[in-house]
Amino acid sequence: MKLKIIIITALSVVWSTMQAQEAAVPKWGSKAMKAIVSVLTYDKDNNLLNSGTGFYINTEGVAIADYHLFKDAYSAVVVDVNGDKSPVKWILGADDTYSIVKFKVDTKKNVALTKAESPSSEGAIVFTLKYTKGKLSSCPSAQVNAIKTIAESCPYYTVSYATDESYLGAPVFNTKGDLIGVTQPSMGSNGYVLGIGFADSLSIKAIMSKMNAMALENIHIAKGLPDNVSESLVYLYMKSSTMPNEEYLDLLNLFVETYPDNAEGYFRRATPLIDLHRFDEADRDLQTYYKLSPEKALANTKIADIINTKLVYQPEPPYEKWTFDLALEYINNALAEQPDIIEYKMLKGQILMSKKDFKAAIDHYDAICNSKDRSPEVYYAASLAHEGAGDSISVQIAMIDSALAMFPTPMPAEAANYVLRRGQLYSLAEHYREAVSDYNQYCFLCNNKVNTSFYYDRARLEQKAKMYQQALDDLTTAIGMSPQAAVLYIEKCALLLKVNELNECINTANQLLAIDPQNVNALRIMGYAQTQNGEKAKGIANLQKAADLGDESSKELLKTINE
Repeated sequence: MKLKIIIITALSVVWSTMQAQEAAVPKWGSKAMKAIVSVLTYDKDNNLLNSGTGFYINTEGVAIADYHLFKDAYSAVVVDVNGDKSPVKWILGADDTYSIVKFKVDTKKNVALTKAESPSSEGAIVFTLKYTKGKLSSCPSAQVNAIKTIAESCPYYTVSYATDESYLGAPVFNTKGDLIGVTQPSMGSNGYVLGIGFADSLSIKAIMSKMNAMALENIHIAKGLPDNVSESLVYLYMKSSTMPNEEYLDLLNLFVETYPDNAEGYFRRATPLIDLHRFDEADRDLQTYYKLSPEKALANTKIADIINTKLVYQPEPPYEKWTFDLALEYINNALAEQPDIIEYKMLKGQILMSKKDFKAAIDHYDAICNSKDRSPEVYYAASLAHEGAGDSISVQIAMIDSALAMFPTPMPAEAANYVLRRGQLYSLAEHYREAVSDYNQYCFLCNNKVNTSFYYDRARLEQKAKMYQQALDDLTTAIGMSPQAAVLYIEKCALLLKVNELNECINTANQLLAIDPQNVNALRIMGYAQTQNGEKAKGIANLQKAADLGDESSKELLKTINE
């Protein structure tokens, strides 16, 4: 009898639990279903990837769903209770840890769920709805057994009913029909619900954690913007160097659509429009930028700069409306309003240089050099202007000397490029030892962190200065840095031959032939060195190899040797 009572009691508990779990649809269920959608995601070949439930959290098309529906997706659509389809336009945030994604649907009007004013408490009954075709017949319910807090203040509920995978990402309601959370994967007999505040707070950040950034990267649908204008501008800047122009332009279009009175969006959009040769649109954006900009002098300067940049670095195809004279007009307008801004003055000099009006550029830089704004940078620019004008190298060097005189002693690392410029000018003037001295100082100022090209260039200067050992040392260093560069071996071989280091010349040629067995320059130099080193037979054989490979110089040498 006792056992019978226990069994009947247990069955009663199970029956009451089943009744709770399969409770009749609440009165508010039909209304809530209008905000619940089916989410269909597709791969890059437009094949169906996943399907599941999502729901709107506002009337502007912002929705929530399970992250794994969207992972690896290239496009997505939602289907509402009426069967109407709408494409997913933007991803607004994603979290792989709690498997949540927030997205924007391209819909003009939709029903949204009402978020609960406060979280549910332990013991409360909650209900779960998923997208269902036709009339809703059931609504799983459960009791809240435990609550913990995540992400500072967001509740994470443990409930008494474990739902199947078809409910992942589905909305969870309190008894009033207010939204409290999102269904999470179940474990054992327990179900879990993530508080809606967590999903609602998902957003794009200018600087995101590595995990969140990866979660977004795994979704190949266009991303939206951060929640505020300042962070959006930072986000745009960071994406400008990583996104293709078309994708970046979509992001800029969204920014302009979202913040139509923000001048910066129009200015930034002009750059990819120029890259895409949509010049009229770029020009209109620059005009709108100017009208909206509160700082007209700065706006004039930025427009002058973007026009000059286009003309210098992207001259084809031409855009007749934009000229260097127009860029000068803009920068002159800026200087008329703020004549003491050195950055504006330097930009005017750059535009004059781009226009190849070197005389005007020299006069402009001289005026700056005779003012409080003189600096090493101005003297450096003046040196380039004198070069463009065809003035003597001594005048160009004098400008660099004036620049270097403005640096303290000992010179800082910032002076390195000025020293290198002077070394290059000394080389043009055939003052090779002075050039080598400047190259040495440049290397020192760079803390010896220079590349292969530097050692090669200095070695060639050292040869002209008859500093042969230093040249050999530099070529050896360059070969160590770039052991596949044939020109370095040939240069070293030629120098070794010049100073009659025949054995070392032969060894260096052999090093190159080990890398490139058919290098005719190495075969020719080694062959000639061998003929001069008492190895005439070997030398002739190597010269013949080079000649057989089509080297005319080797053929001439063979004629001379055989005469």
